[in-house]
Amino acid sequence: MSPNKSHESIKDLFNDPRIPQEIDISHQVMTKIKREKERFFVKYKVSILVAIGLIASISSGYAAVQYYQLKDEKGEVIYQQKDISQIQEKPKVVKELDPETKKYQDKRSEITRSMEPGTAAAVYIAVHNPKKAVATLYKAFEFANLADLHKKVGDQILVPETLPGGYSFEDASLTFDIKREYDKEALYKKAEQEKKEYVIQPLEWTNELDTLYATYKSGESYINLNISNYEDVEGSTTYVINQDEQQKEVMKVGQIEVLYTEEASKEGVDKNIVWVMEYAGKKMQYEVVATGDVLTKGNISEFVNAMMPKK
Repeated sequence: MSPNKSHESIKDLFNDPRIPQEIDISHQVMTKIKREKERFFVKYKVSILVAIGLIASISSGYAAVQYYQLKDEKGEVIYQQKDISQIQEKPKVVKELDPETKKYQDKRSEITRSMEPGTAAAVYIAVHNPKKAVATLYKAFEFANLADLHKKVGDQILVPETLPGGYSFEDASLTFDIKREYDKEALYKKAEQEKKEYVIQPLEWTNELDTLYATYKSGESYINLNISNYEDVEGSTTYVINQDEQQKEVMKVGQIEVLYTEEASKEGVDKNIVWVMEYAGKKMQYEVVATGDVLTKGNISEFVNAMMPKK
């Protein structure tokens, strides 16, 4: 689920023809999207799949007024978090997907599943696509070996071997920005000439890190570490789902402000910390997600320091 920098604002994203204007909000995955083992978050630079969940969440009508800010040493806001209902541009939401739109979305999903890890492509689906949208589809790079991950990511970010509490690296997925270089007309022509349901043009990745999702394990317990490029996030704003159900507090680790969150869940209490700091000349957002007593107010400094470059 890699962020998509092609959209400069959430308004542009909602107006994208690839997003259905009729969302099935009865489906569980549409009402509250979470990545496995982690708290889902959404920024201005979001993917189409994320946007669908975002649209459904807005339908609740909840209007939060509270927000949380993190500031740098100069007192400038580098991160702020708001409830997803505070996004002003709200699209039309109905209970059922249009049949043609559903077929189009199903075909997109089918194509994405068939792709190899670490690949990206411009895809024109000729059927169920009256607006002739061209989608950028991809599958993240996957790693089960930390040395391979380090080799791929280079010096753009520090990915530790272990996290506090004896948690060791288990696996990770990684995306870079995508070079969106394709000719729509050429894809239309190819689909017509070859009489295919869809045509694909492979795309290249850039060398700029976009997102990294890593899992750490100790026994049967897991911690998730999520790192994403925060350079182009409009207004330094992250939108979260159901902020009113969460307990939050801004804390400090040295000169770094950290947002600590607790939320009740079926497994106990979900906890996460979020902060933004510069690494290799770029603003990066860090998030640590855990359940139970692995992460507490008393040990957040250990996790933050684990991400600091070694001098």
